Amino acid sequence: MKNKKMNKKHLLYIVVIGLIFSLSSCEDDRSPILKLKKAAEFNVLAQSEFIFSSENATDQFPVISWKAVDYGVSAAINYIVTLTNKTNNKSIVIGETTGTELSFTYGEINSLLAKVGGYPNQTYDIEISLKSTAYDYVADPASNTINFRAQPYDPKAVDWPFVYVAKNFPDWDYTTAFMLGDPNEDGIYEGYAYFEEDGQTFALVDGLKTATVLAQDQKVDAKGFYKITIDQNKNVTISNPFTWAIIGNATSGGWGADTQMEYNPDTRIWTSIVSLMEGEFKFRGNGDWSYNYGTLPGKNTELSGDLIEGGDNIQILKSSPYIIKLNLTNAGKYTYSLEETTIESSSATMYMPGSYQNWAPGDASCYTLTSQARDFKYVGYYYIPANTEFKFLDGSSWGATEYALPKGSSIIWNSDYTLGTFSIASSDNENIKIDYANFYKISLDTKKLTCEFKKTGWEIIGSATSGGWDKGTLMSYDPETKLWSATVTLSDGEFKFRWDGAWDKNFGGSLSALSQDGANISASAGTYLIVLDETGKKATMSKK
Repeated sequence: MKNKKMNKKHLLYIVVIGLIFSLSSCEDDRSPILKLKKAAEFNVLAQSEFIFSSENATDQFPVISWKAVDYGVSAAINYIVTLTNKTNNKSIVIGETTGTELSFTYGEINSLLAKVGGYPNQTYDIEISLKSTAYDYVADPASNTINFRAQPYDPKAVDWPFVYVAKNFPDWDYTTAFMLGDPNEDGIYEGYAYFEEDGQTFALVDGLKTATVLAQDQKVDAKGFYKITIDQNKNVTISNPFTWAIIGNATSGGWGADTQMEYNPDTRIWTSIVSLMEGEFKFRGNGDWSYNYGTLPGKNTELSGDLIEGGDNIQILKSSPYIIKLNLTNAGKYTYSLEETTIESSSATMYMPGSYQNWAPGDASCYTLTSQARDFKYVGYYYIPANTEFKFLDGSSWGATEYALPKGSSIIWNSDYTLGTFSIASSDNENIKIDYANFYKISLDTKKLTCEFKKTGWEIIGSATSGGWDKGTLMSYDPETKLWSATVTLSDGEFKFRWDGAWDKNFGGSLSALSQDGANISASAGTYLIVLDETGKKATMSKK
């Protein structure tokens, strides 16, 4: 009996070892075991032609839906949906989901059309395609596609004739293009545009007929802010680069010296924060009275309004510090605004009550920004969920000065929605809404009345990364696990973890026990999923 028991144990041992070997072999082989029985199939849209406009921008676009793929067994399916402009074969992924439909507004589809080279008032053949993936083994396209014709529009289009300044034509982006305008409808278009690079080229494209080029092969010698004019005969005039200032007896320099303004390329606004006395002033370009703007007759005491060349002096009725803004980029119609402010030291803390914590500024859950120098510049680092609304509050209770979006304005996002910039106002404002979930560095300037949301956090940097020691790979934050992660391809070398693109805060040493300013971490070539636990000061690397 004793020998039989030993044989059973021995046999059990062999079976367990065999099972472990079998599982290990399956893990290493990673061969597809699923077979496609029926591909996903798009449901047909109710119509085949769409015209996009400001009137239908908030309407629901027909739901993009499909019949699920069938692999014959229960499987975790992921669908990736792509939109393609068949005119130029440019494509963009418009959604990734485990469900079987995607919903958009007309305005959202219009924005996607811009990303695939669609220009306003032109008609394009559009195709929507889909691929399904299961267990990362199988990738199968849908059995059909959705095809339709679409005519996009520009939400920024003005009500008078205008042309686009198409930088780097023919590969230009109308969503960021400056505009020249003809508000008098006399056949002469004028306006201002900022060029970020020396020697930048551009064309002038008709705003309503974007297939019509009025002038091309234009060029500026140096980066800067230029006035551009095109007449009825398509003659183009390009000024010298401009700087703008205020001048007048309401300023400390009187009528003899300019008080310079500062241009913000993100907001496209010239701004000055300065104390003004009772008196008058005008806007002047390049210290030359040939270029000056004032108000319309009878409007010179208003704190905001339209400007005309050589117009009336703007009158200041109350001595005070003011935030002065000059907007020269509205397609030939120019405007200004003044807002009373203070130039004393700012508060040390700015509160950020919002929908994420029931709008309670005095609660411990309220995010705060700090201004260590008390110089009106505040900074904070937070994860912001999608569709979060909030305001900035200069105090821990309602009644303090609020800062939020000026009514009718919006946040300007870059192409991958990792950087959003916008103006703020202390009155006549509305809630700020962040549409895209990310961990952000929030920078607020209550002197310049500007704000920036920039995706940031921990990054992987070093000789083992593609950016070397100069440029890091930003990690993504999971608010539920409070972990940071990134999938990166490394070469033989070294790396560290760095916070917000600076070395003030960095981790190195052993992955299981990271430390501030620790030694570089060695890495072998390969693609890895790297997960960082900031609180526990440890990390893991899993080879993909």
